[in-house]
Amino acid sequence: MKTILVSTLLFASSTFVNAQSGAWGQCGGTGWSGATTCVSGYTCTVVNQWYHQCLPGSNPPTTPTSNPTTPTSTTSSPPTTPTQNPTQPGSDRPYGTLVTGCSVPNTIAITFDDGPYTWTSQLIDSLNSANVTATFFVVGQMYGCIYDYADVLKKAYNSGHQIASHTWSHKDLTGQSASGLQTEISRLEEALKKILGIRPKWLRPPYGGQNSNVVNTLGGLKYKVVTWNFDTEDWNGFSVSASQSKFNSLGSDPKIIPLSHDALQSTATQLGPWIAQWAKQKGLRAVTLSECLGESIPGGQYDLVGGAGPRDSTWRC
Repeated sequence: MKTILVSTLLFASSTFVNAQSGAWGQCGGTGWSGATTCVSGYTCTVVNQWYHQCLPGSNPPTTPTSNPTTPTSTTSSPPTTPTQNPTQPGSDRPYGTLVTGCSVPNTIAITFDDGPYTWTSQLIDSLNSANVTATFFVVGQMYGCIYDYADVLKKAYNSGHQIASHTWSHKDLTGQSASGLQTEISRLEEALKKILGIRPKWLRPPYGGQNSNVVNTLGGLKYKVVTWNFDTEDWNGFSVSASQSKFNSLGSDPKIIPLSHDALQSTATQLGPWIAQWAKQKGLRAVTLSECLGESIPGGQYDLVGGAGPRDSTWRC
């Protein structure tokens, strides 16, 4: 695997579109030298120290962690108890594993980072209609608070999509102390236990930032680590058609785990559904991460830690 240097990949797991060419744009942050203004109706909003995003609204939030408007969904809330998750035997990867690609022939694991967000529910509908499953690497607090998207998470989980960790606040894990890393992991675990009653076993480090110390530490925390071996570059200003061209250049059985972002409207509404159809036309099965690795379902995906709880005063970021 090619070593990923965080210093040259500061934006590799964030949405990144030229602010002058569209509403969804990078508009500031450490190392940013491009446009710092947004189109009408969008405000340059601080997400973290590296990344300022053009988000809908005329007034910036008072802090980077302010919650966006609760997403509108025409789909009723699903039941808390999953009814559509498959089960299958398999051989689970050990904790501390680092994976970049699929191992089961003729599979693809479509993955989405940085959500849930406004368009995630629509994306789930599209994937369900295509009868494919994907893996969502969710964040606790980036584009709002994960508790505000509890129904979206339940919808994804109950539809058989895999839910995995992308940490609580999308910090580069290679720069965290042991206690800081523990906090990034445990806060998201707590949220997913409350919302879904599960603890994920897979984690994707923000920005792809990992080293032997991070992987070993995560292994001790009972996690398996996955990055990617195909980048749609939706975060890097690639148009949908440019990302599609990258897919169309692949061979017959590439065994890819592509990186994409459901926090990007164009990915959630156009590219993600297109990837599902592309896989079908290519004779590939679009499945969850664990399925593309031949793991047991759900044992390779989660520790089942008990039923999800009712919403209460602790459901806040």
